[in-house]
Amino acid sequence: MKKKLFKRKPKRTTFLKMFVKAMILPVLFTCFIGYNLKNFGISYLQSEAEKLNISDLNSFVRQIEQGSELEQEWDRPIELPLTVSSVRVFSSEGIVIDTGEQHILATTYDDEKSASAKWSFDSEGNIIFSNRARLWALLSFGSTPEERQYFYYDPQDFDIPEMNSLFEDFFRGSEKGFTYGLKIRSVYWNKENNKIIPHVIEVSVYKDDLFLSDGQLFLKDDKHVERKEVVIDAGQYAEDFEYMEFTEEKLPDVYPKMGMVLIVGVNPVKFDQIYEQYKDVTMKPKYDQGMSSNDEYTYDFYAKTDLNENKYGASGFISVTRVNAKNRHSVIKFWFVLGAVFLISTLIAFVCCLVKNAKNKAQYAFEDYQRALTNNLAHDLKTPLAVIGGYAENLIEMRKDCGSEKELGYLSSIMKNVAYTDDIIAKTLKLSETEQIKKLNKTKVDIKELAESAADKYRTALEERNIELKIDAAGEVTADRDILGTAVENLVSNAVKYTRNDGTIRITADKKRLCVVNDTAENINTKDLLMPFVKGDKARSDKNGHGLGLAIANAAAARNGFRLKIDCRDKKFKATIEY
Repeated sequence: MKKKLFKRKPKRTTFLKMFVKAMILPVLFTCFIGYNLKNFGISYLQSEAEKLNISDLNSFVRQIEQGSELEQEWDRPIELPLTVSSVRVFSSEGIVIDTGEQHILATTYDDEKSASAKWSFDSEGNIIFSNRARLWALLSFGSTPEERQYFYYDPQDFDIPEMNSLFEDFFRGSEKGFTYGLKIRSVYWNKENNKIIPHVIEVSVYKDDLFLSDGQLFLKDDKHVERKEVVIDAGQYAEDFEYMEFTEEKLPDVYPKMGMVLIVGVNPVKFDQIYEQYKDVTMKPKYDQGMSSNDEYTYDFYAKTDLNENKYGASGFISVTRVNAKNRHSVIKFWFVLGAVFLISTLIAFVCCLVKNAKNKAQYAFEDYQRALTNNLAHDLKTPLAVIGGYAENLIEMRKDCGSEKELGYLSSIMKNVAYTDDIIAKTLKLSETEQIKKLNKTKVDIKELAESAADKYRTALEERNIELKIDAAGEVTADRDILGTAVENLVSNAVKYTRNDGTIRITADKKRLCVVNDTAENINTKDLLMPFVKGDKARSDKNGHGLGLAIANAAAARNGFRLKIDCRDKKFKATIEY
């Protein structure tokens, strides 16, 4: 019970200190999750990109070989779905979270490194059609599907500065998060080959992202950043084209009207780069696929296959999906997941610290109560002990000539026990005082002078018991001299008290530690000896000590920020204060 009551108490701490230490685990755990999440995310993106690339390849091979119903019904050139396919590289809004719907992770438009290039070639390797960017427009000459027709403007067919500039601005702005809305007021058109040259275009620029819903692309809002009208001079290219103006869309049953107008397809610069990199694949075997790395985060997945006989005269098809694993969608999701992990782990650490702090407050309150009770009892006992000692001393004076030997022995025993009890009270108060000191007066302390000062108080006792004392100390340490002196004095007192007769006490010190080593009659169990009122084994219990010396030394060392360590081997007891 005594050991439990006076168990050595850990240094008190605050909630803030506890929380700072507790945050080490959330930080390390978050770093661990982040490292593995990055690798998992890259693998996931690669897997999805590869599956999409093969899916796109198979889809367009079927359309080329078997034809498209929409192509026939709506007079839609096969290049339209081919160019539209480049709107996304592949679909998912998150690295880990997948709701089963289509999401956007990286697109040809809003990521400067991502791309999805596809082209079909003839027997000589020449491109027949591709998803290189074009401007597409839906012209309506009536209300029925048969009266609608798709036309396109291909920048490869013409060299018109205004249109070249529009395409450059479109892709440059798209990579920075701008979205372009186009309305054509008038065109030059050629019905036979489905081509147009815009004449007047209204360009609206929005600073916001596209989002995907039910397979359709929408704007998050309609805040305009810029709106302008572009007038194109077709020049010599207009000779084989017919000029046409369009009515307002709001007017019913008035035609012709211009419906959908989109620039879709892969950035021409990206397409030409990918084409040059993979055009040699056309000469490889019937089916070929693979992956190549452009840098640490950018990967190409390519697939090529030969085509059966078809109306386009295409002999092969190539699909290349370039995925940037560090695109802004995946980066946002990465930091979102990592932030969630960090916040959750921080919340757990915070709650644990709150619980621990509440327990600590209760424990500290109980310790303060114990200390106050001990101090009050000690103070209250000093007065009656002084009275008892005074009475006993007076009785000795009164009975020293006429009292019996037995009476005088009793009185002498009373005086010894009063002195012993008074010494316990004094040291208990000293221990309490040492533990409660808050403000230290730290100065440079000469270790040798401190050791010699403590040893001088016990010279007489050392000579009576023929104990040799050796001091080998040098150097200085920054500490509160009075408190450190208390620690050293109690260690020397403890050594003198428990050194065997004719034994040796050796005090050594340097800039790192101070050691007090003394000879003992037998090895001593040092477990719990730093606790108050713990005397240890019989070798120590038979003495007149009361188990407070080492506790006071330990408390005094701790107040200076030092550590007291004790052990006993080969009948030598060693106490070390580590600075």
